[in-house]
Amino acid sequence: MTQAAGTAPAHPARLFQLDGLRGIAAFMIMLYHLDIVYRVNGLFVRGYLFVDMFFLLSGFVLAVSTEKKLNAGIGAFEFTKARFVRLWPLVAVGAGVAALRAFAIGMADPLTLLLWLALDLAMIPSLTGSGPFYRFNGPQWTLFYELLANFIHALALKKVPTRAMLALAIALGAWLIYTVQLHRADTMGVDAPTWKTWWMGLPRVGFSYVLGVWIGRKYKDGVRTPSLPWWLAMAVPVIGIAAVPSLPLTTANGDLVFVMLFLPTVMWLVAMSNPPQALKVPMEWLGNFSLPLYCVHLTVLVWVSEALGRDAWVRVMAVAAAMAVAWVFSKLVSFQSKPTVVKTSPAG
Repeated sequence: MTQAAGTAPAHPARLFQLDGLRGIAAFMIMLYHLDIVYRVNGLFVRGYLFVDMFFLLSGFVLAVSTEKKLNAGIGAFEFTKARFVRLWPLVAVGAGVAALRAFAIGMADPLTLLLWLALDLAMIPSLTGSGPFYRFNGPQWTLFYELLANFIHALALKKVPTRAMLALAIALGAWLIYTVQLHRADTMGVDAPTWKTWWMGLPRVGFSYVLGVWIGRKYKDGVRTPSLPWWLAMAVPVIGIAAVPSLPLTTANGDLVFVMLFLPTVMWLVAMSNPPQALKVPMEWLGNFSLPLYCVHLTVLVWVSEALGRDAWVRVMAVAAAMAVAWVFSKLVSFQSKPTVVKTSPAG
Protein backbone atom coordinates (compact mmCIF):
# COMPACT_ATOMS: atom_id res chain seq x y z
CA MET A 1 0.00 0.00 0.00
CA THR A 2 1.05 3.56 -0.63
CA GLN A 3 0.25 6.60 1.47
CA ALA A 4 -0.51 9.95 -0.08
CA ALA A 5 1.56 12.71 1.51
CA GLY A 6 -0.19 16.06 1.63
CA THR A 7 -2.01 15.65 -1.66
CA ALA A 8 -5.51 14.51 -2.47
CA PRO A 9 -5.78 11.00 -3.89
CA ALA A 10 -6.22 10.77 -7.64
CA HIS A 11 -9.72 9.39 -7.36
CA PRO A 12 -13.14 10.91 -8.09
CA ALA A 13 -15.03 12.79 -5.36
CA ARG A 14 -17.67 10.08 -5.36
CA LEU A 15 -16.84 6.39 -5.54
CA PHE A 16 -19.63 5.64 -7.97
CA GLN A 17 -17.99 2.30 -8.74
CA LEU A 18 -19.16 1.15 -5.30
CA ASP A 19 -22.72 1.96 -6.37
CA GLY A 20 -22.13 -0.39 -9.28
CA LEU A 21 -20.78 -3.03 -6.90
CA ARG A 22 -23.87 -2.70 -4.72
CA GLY A 23 -26.00 -3.23 -7.81
CA ILE A 24 -24.05 -6.35 -8.77
CA ALA A 25 -24.52 -7.72 -5.24
CA ALA A 26 -28.29 -7.17 -5.40
CA PHE A 27 -28.54 -8.97 -8.75
CA MET A 28 -26.48 -11.90 -7.46
CA ILE A 29 -28.79 -12.23 -4.45
CA MET A 30 -31.81 -12.17 -6.76
CA LEU A 31 -30.30 -14.94 -8.89
CA TYR A 32 -29.57 -16.93 -5.73
CA HIS A 33 -33.24 -16.69 -4.74
CA LEU A 34 -34.16 -17.63 -8.30
CA ASP A 35 -32.10 -20.81 -7.80
CA ILE A 36 -33.99 -21.60 -4.60
CA VAL A 37 -37.52 -20.78 -5.74
CA TYR A 38 -37.21 -22.43 -9.16
CA ARG A 39 -34.89 -25.27 -8.08
CA VAL A 40 -32.35 -24.40 -10.74
CA ASN A 41 -29.12 -25.43 -8.98
CA GLY A 42 -27.28 -22.97 -11.19
CA LEU A 43 -24.15 -20.85 -10.88
CA PHE A 44 -25.30 -18.67 -8.00
CA VAL A 45 -26.31 -21.15 -5.31
CA ARG A 46 -24.03 -19.32 -2.88
CA GLY A 47 -25.29 -15.85 -3.78
CA TYR A 48 -26.42 -15.34 -0.19
CA LEU A 49 -22.81 -14.43 0.57
CA PHE A 50 -23.31 -11.06 -1.10
CA VAL A 51 -25.42 -10.04 1.90
CA ASP A 52 -22.07 -9.81 3.71
CA MET A 53 -20.92 -7.43 0.98
CA PHE A 54 -23.78 -5.09 1.92
CA PHE A 55 -22.54 -4.96 5.53
CA LEU A 56 -18.95 -4.46 4.37
CA LEU A 57 -19.99 -1.60 2.07
CA SER A 58 -22.10 -0.02 4.79
CA GLY A 59 -19.16 0.12 7.20
CA PHE A 60 -16.85 1.48 4.52
CA VAL A 61 -19.28 4.15 3.36
CA LEU A 62 -20.05 5.42 6.85
CA ALA A 63 -16.35 5.54 7.76
CA VAL A 64 -15.55 7.56 4.62
CA SER A 65 -18.55 9.88 4.46
CA THR A 66 -20.18 10.13 7.89
CA GLU A 67 -17.77 9.42 10.74
CA LYS A 68 -16.61 13.03 10.83
CA LYS A 69 -20.18 14.10 11.61
CA LEU A 70 -20.49 11.39 14.24
CA ASN A 71 -17.34 12.66 15.95
CA ALA A 72 -18.68 16.21 15.78
CA GLY A 73 -21.35 15.28 18.28
CA ILE A 74 -24.35 13.71 16.57
CA GLY A 75 -26.07 11.51 19.16
CA ALA A 76 -26.48 7.78 18.53
CA PHE A 77 -30.28 7.93 18.78
CA GLU A 78 -30.50 11.00 16.55
CA PHE A 79 -28.26 9.40 13.94
CA THR A 80 -30.07 6.05 14.04
CA LYS A 81 -33.42 7.81 13.75
CA ALA A 82 -32.20 9.60 10.63
CA ARG A 83 -30.97 6.30 9.20
CA PHE A 84 -34.31 4.66 10.03
CA VAL A 85 -36.17 7.41 8.17
CA ARG A 86 -33.93 6.83 5.13
CA LEU A 87 -34.27 3.04 5.22
CA TRP A 88 -37.96 2.83 6.08
CA PRO A 89 -39.20 3.29 2.48
CA LEU A 90 -37.37 0.05 1.68
CA VAL A 91 -39.18 -1.66 4.53
CA ALA A 92 -42.54 -0.29 3.41
CA VAL A 93 -42.08 -1.30 -0.22
CA GLY A 94 -40.82 -4.81 0.56
CA ALA A 95 -43.40 -5.55 3.26
CA GLY A 96 -46.19 -3.96 1.24
CA VAL A 97 -45.59 -6.03 -1.89
CA ALA A 98 -45.25 -9.20 0.19
CA ALA A 99 -48.43 -8.39 2.12
CA LEU A 100 -50.36 -8.04 -1.15
CA ARG A 101 -49.32 -11.58 -2.06
CA ALA A 102 -50.28 -12.83 1.42
CA PHE A 103 -53.76 -11.32 1.13
CA ALA A 104 -54.15 -12.62 -2.43
CA ILE A 105 -53.35 -16.24 -1.56
CA GLY A 106 -55.16 -16.15 1.79
CA MET A 107 -52.06 -16.90 3.86
CA ALA A 108 -54.00 -16.15 7.06
CA ASP A 109 -57.12 -14.28 8.15
CA PRO A 110 -57.13 -10.56 7.27
CA LEU A 111 -56.77 -9.30 10.85
CA THR A 112 -53.73 -11.49 11.43
CA LEU A 113 -52.18 -10.30 8.17
CA LEU A 114 -52.78 -6.67 9.14
CA LEU A 115 -51.15 -7.26 12.53
CA TRP A 116 -48.15 -8.91 10.88
CA LEU A 117 -47.87 -6.02 8.42
CA ALA A 118 -47.94 -3.47 11.25
CA LEU A 119 -45.21 -5.37 13.11
CA ASP A 120 -43.04 -5.63 10.00
CA LEU A 121 -43.50 -1.94 9.20
CA ALA A 122 -42.42 -1.14 12.75
CA MET A 123 -39.39 -3.41 12.16
CA ILE A 124 -40.30 -5.64 15.11
CA PRO A 125 -38.85 -9.09 14.36
CA SER A 126 -40.76 -12.32 14.66
CA LEU A 127 -39.95 -14.03 17.94
CA THR A 128 -41.82 -17.24 17.20
CA GLY A 129 -38.63 -19.25 16.76
CA SER A 130 -39.77 -20.54 13.36
CA GLY A 131 -40.10 -19.02 9.92
CA PRO A 132 -38.34 -15.88 8.66
CA PHE A 133 -36.93 -13.05 10.77
CA TYR A 134 -39.75 -10.88 9.42
CA ARG A 135 -43.15 -12.32 8.62
CA PHE A 136 -43.65 -11.14 5.05
CA ASN A 137 -40.39 -10.13 3.39
CA GLY A 138 -37.35 -12.25 4.20
CA PRO A 139 -34.63 -9.86 2.95
CA GLN A 140 -35.82 -7.18 5.40
CA TRP A 141 -33.73 -8.82 8.16
CA THR A 142 -30.58 -7.18 6.81
CA LEU A 143 -32.05 -3.69 7.27
CA PHE A 144 -32.65 -4.42 10.96
CA TYR A 145 -29.04 -5.44 11.46
CA GLU A 146 -27.73 -2.52 9.42
CA LEU A 147 -29.60 -0.13 11.70
CA LEU A 148 -28.21 -1.95 14.73
CA ALA A 149 -24.68 -1.65 13.34
CA ASN A 150 -25.24 2.05 12.60
CA PHE A 151 -26.42 2.64 16.17
CA ILE A 152 -23.39 0.88 17.66
CA HIS A 153 -21.15 2.82 15.27
CA ALA A 154 -22.58 6.15 16.42
CA LEU A 155 -22.55 5.10 20.06
CA ALA A 156 -19.15 3.45 20.40
CA LEU A 157 -17.31 2.46 17.21
CA LYS A 158 -16.60 6.08 16.29
CA LYS A 159 -14.43 6.29 19.43
CA VAL A 160 -12.39 3.17 18.64
CA PRO A 161 -8.90 3.97 17.27
CA THR A 162 -8.13 2.61 13.83
CA ARG A 163 -5.54 0.11 15.06
CA ALA A 164 -7.95 -1.20 17.71
CA MET A 165 -10.66 -1.38 15.03
CA LEU A 166 -8.58 -3.93 13.16
CA ALA A 167 -8.11 -5.93 16.36
CA LEU A 168 -11.88 -5.83 16.90
CA ALA A 169 -12.48 -7.06 13.35
CA ILE A 170 -10.06 -9.95 13.95
CA ALA A 171 -11.87 -10.87 17.18
CA LEU A 172 -15.23 -10.76 15.42
CA GLY A 173 -13.70 -12.85 12.63
CA ALA A 174 -12.80 -15.55 15.15
CA TRP A 175 -16.38 -15.46 16.43
CA LEU A 176 -17.64 -15.68 12.85
CA ILE A 177 -15.49 -18.74 12.17
CA TYR A 178 -16.90 -20.46 15.25
CA THR A 179 -20.49 -19.56 14.34
CA VAL A 180 -20.27 -20.57 10.67
CA GLN A 181 -18.71 -23.90 11.62
CA LEU A 182 -21.52 -24.42 14.14
CA HIS A 183 -24.20 -23.37 11.65
CA ARG A 184 -22.45 -25.17 8.75
CA ALA A 185 -22.91 -22.18 6.43
CA ASP A 186 -22.82 -18.39 6.52
CA THR A 187 -26.60 -18.07 6.46
CA MET A 188 -27.18 -16.83 10.00
CA GLY A 189 -29.68 -14.05 10.64
CA VAL A 190 -32.33 -15.07 8.12
CA ASP A 191 -34.51 -17.13 10.45
CA ALA A 192 -36.65 -16.00 13.36
CA PRO A 193 -34.44 -16.00 16.46
CA THR A 194 -34.79 -18.43 19.32
CA TRP A 195 -33.25 -18.37 22.79
CA LYS A 196 -30.46 -20.56 21.38
CA THR A 197 -29.87 -18.79 18.05
CA TRP A 198 -30.59 -15.08 18.67
CA TRP A 199 -26.88 -14.20 18.73
CA MET A 200 -25.85 -15.95 15.52
CA GLY A 201 -26.45 -13.01 13.21
CA LEU A 202 -24.22 -10.72 15.27
CA PRO A 203 -20.79 -12.02 14.17
CA ARG A 204 -21.96 -12.17 10.55
CA VAL A 205 -22.93 -8.51 10.60
CA GLY A 206 -20.22 -7.40 13.01
CA PHE A 207 -17.19 -8.80 11.22
CA SER A 208 -17.97 -7.37 7.79
CA TYR A 209 -19.22 -4.03 9.11
CA VAL A 210 -16.27 -3.42 11.43
CA LEU A 211 -13.77 -4.53 8.79
CA GLY A 212 -15.49 -2.17 6.36
CA VAL A 213 -15.05 0.69 8.84
CA TRP A 214 -11.35 -0.10 9.20
CA ILE A 215 -10.83 -0.27 5.43
CA GLY A 216 -12.81 2.96 5.00
CA ARG A 217 -10.62 4.77 7.51
CA LYS A 218 -7.47 3.60 5.76
CA TYR A 219 -8.90 4.80 2.47
CA LYS A 220 -9.86 8.17 3.96
CA ASP A 221 -6.33 8.51 5.35
CA GLY A 222 -4.95 8.23 1.84
CA VAL A 223 -3.91 4.59 1.50
CA ARG A 224 -3.89 3.56 -2.17
CA THR A 225 -2.81 0.49 -4.12
CA PRO A 226 -2.81 -0.53 -7.76
CA SER A 227 -5.98 -2.20 -9.00
CA LEU A 228 -7.33 -4.10 -11.96
CA PRO A 229 -8.94 -2.59 -15.04
CA TRP A 230 -12.34 -1.35 -13.86
CA TRP A 231 -14.32 -3.84 -15.94
CA LEU A 232 -12.30 -6.75 -14.57
CA ALA A 233 -12.62 -5.50 -10.99
CA MET A 234 -16.40 -5.46 -11.49
CA ALA A 235 -16.41 -8.93 -13.05
CA VAL A 236 -14.33 -10.58 -10.33
CA PRO A 237 -17.18 -10.83 -7.75
CA VAL A 238 -19.45 -12.55 -10.30
CA ILE A 239 -16.70 -14.98 -11.28
CA GLY A 240 -15.89 -15.59 -7.62
CA ILE A 241 -19.42 -16.43 -6.48
CA ALA A 242 -19.82 -18.84 -9.40
CA ALA A 243 -16.53 -20.54 -8.49
CA VAL A 244 -17.14 -21.00 -4.74
CA PRO A 245 -19.19 -24.23 -5.04
CA SER A 246 -16.32 -25.81 -7.01
CA LEU A 247 -13.71 -25.21 -4.31
CA PRO A 248 -12.46 -28.38 -2.57
CA LEU A 249 -13.88 -27.07 0.71
CA THR A 250 -16.90 -27.71 2.87
CA THR A 251 -19.75 -25.23 2.55
CA ALA A 252 -18.76 -23.60 5.84
CA ASN A 253 -15.08 -23.24 4.92
CA GLY A 254 -15.87 -22.02 1.41
CA ASP A 255 -18.23 -19.42 2.82
CA LEU A 256 -15.59 -18.24 5.29
CA VAL A 257 -12.90 -17.90 2.62
CA PHE A 258 -15.29 -15.91 0.44
CA VAL A 259 -16.50 -13.58 3.19
CA MET A 260 -13.29 -13.05 5.13
CA LEU A 261 -10.74 -12.91 2.31
CA PHE A 262 -12.42 -12.55 -1.07
CA LEU A 263 -15.09 -9.91 -0.42
CA PRO A 264 -12.81 -7.36 1.32
CA THR A 265 -10.27 -7.76 -1.49
CA VAL A 266 -12.95 -7.30 -4.14
CA MET A 267 -14.37 -4.19 -2.48
CA TRP A 268 -10.91 -2.67 -2.24
CA LEU A 269 -10.07 -3.46 -5.86
CA VAL A 270 -13.32 -1.87 -7.01
CA ALA A 271 -12.69 1.21 -4.83
CA MET A 272 -9.19 1.50 -6.33
CA SER A 273 -10.41 1.13 -9.91
CA ASN A 274 -11.10 4.11 -12.16
CA PRO A 275 -14.15 3.62 -14.37
CA PRO A 276 -14.70 6.28 -17.03
CA GLN A 277 -16.79 9.26 -15.96
CA ALA A 278 -19.30 8.31 -18.66
CA LEU A 279 -20.34 5.44 -16.37
CA LYS A 280 -20.97 7.66 -13.36
CA VAL A 281 -24.69 8.16 -13.97
CA PRO A 282 -25.42 4.51 -14.94
CA MET A 283 -23.54 3.15 -11.92
CA GLU A 284 -25.20 5.58 -9.52
CA TRP A 285 -28.55 4.59 -11.00
CA LEU A 286 -27.67 0.91 -10.59
CA GLY A 287 -26.78 1.45 -6.94
CA ASN A 288 -30.07 3.21 -6.26
CA PHE A 289 -32.08 0.66 -8.28
CA SER A 290 -30.50 -2.14 -6.25
CA LEU A 291 -32.35 -0.99 -3.12
CA PRO A 292 -35.95 -1.56 -4.30
CA LEU A 293 -34.82 -4.62 -6.28
CA TYR A 294 -33.38 -6.18 -3.15
CA CYS A 295 -36.60 -5.55 -1.22
CA VAL A 296 -39.19 -6.78 -3.74
CA HIS A 297 -37.52 -9.46 -5.82
CA LEU A 298 -38.14 -12.49 -3.58
CA THR A 299 -41.88 -11.89 -3.30
CA VAL A 300 -42.21 -11.41 -7.05
CA LEU A 301 -40.20 -14.54 -7.83
CA VAL A 302 -42.34 -16.63 -5.48
CA TRP A 303 -45.62 -15.14 -6.68
CA VAL A 304 -44.80 -15.77 -10.37
CA SER A 305 -43.77 -19.38 -9.62
CA GLU A 306 -47.06 -19.97 -7.78
CA ALA A 307 -49.02 -18.63 -10.72
CA LEU A 308 -47.11 -20.07 -13.68
CA GLY A 309 -44.85 -22.90 -12.53
CA ARG A 310 -41.09 -23.28 -12.83
CA ASP A 311 -40.35 -23.61 -16.55
CA ALA A 312 -37.39 -21.77 -18.06
CA TRP A 313 -39.57 -19.14 -19.72
CA VAL A 314 -41.27 -18.51 -16.38
CA ARG A 315 -37.90 -17.87 -14.75
CA VAL A 316 -37.10 -15.24 -17.36
CA MET A 317 -40.51 -13.66 -16.85
CA ALA A 318 -40.09 -13.71 -13.07
CA VAL A 319 -36.75 -11.87 -13.23
CA ALA A 320 -38.21 -9.35 -15.68
CA ALA A 321 -41.24 -8.87 -13.41
CA ALA A 322 -39.05 -8.33 -10.34
CA MET A 323 -37.00 -5.73 -12.18
CA ALA A 324 -40.15 -4.03 -13.49
CA VAL A 325 -41.76 -3.81 -10.03
CA ALA A 326 -38.50 -2.50 -8.58
CA TRP A 327 -38.28 0.09 -11.38
CA VAL A 328 -41.83 1.30 -10.67
CA PHE A 329 -41.05 1.77 -7.00
CA SER A 330 -37.75 3.45 -7.82
CA LYS A 331 -39.84 6.08 -9.61
CA LEU A 332 -42.51 6.37 -6.93
CA VAL A 333 -40.27 6.43 -3.85
CA SER A 334 -36.95 8.18 -3.29
CA PHE A 335 -34.23 5.60 -2.70
CA GLN A 336 -31.33 7.97 -3.26
CA SER A 337 -28.38 6.74 -1.25
CA LYS A 338 -25.96 9.14 0.39
CA PRO A 339 -22.90 9.74 -1.81
CA THR A 340 -19.66 8.06 -0.87
CA VAL A 341 -17.58 11.21 -0.68
CA VAL A 342 -13.83 10.95 -0.37
CA LYS A 343 -12.52 12.88 2.62
CA THR A 344 -8.76 13.24 2.97
CA SER A 345 -6.70 14.17 5.97
CA PRO A 346 -5.07 17.60 5.87
CA ALA A 347 -1.40 17.72 5.12
CA GLY A 348 0.92 17.72 8.05
